[in-house]
Amino acid sequence: MFKNIEIEKMRHHLSKTELASRLNVPPSVLDDWICKRQAIPAEKLRVMWHLFDGVSVDYLLREC
Repeated sequence: MFKNIEIEKMRHHLSKTELASRLNVPPSVLDDWICKRQAIPAEKLRVMWHLFDGVSVDYLLREC
């Protein structure tokens, strides 16, 4: 599970639905990414990088 994505989502006061909307995907796809059932496309990681104030992709994908 990519917990740091969840942490950043909460830190930026975004609901799962809001984050999914900003990534232009359904919430179920966001769940699949966070739970590692699907790979996160590089372009979507880039969008998260911008949304989360430039935190590194390494940080977002770090295993806790």
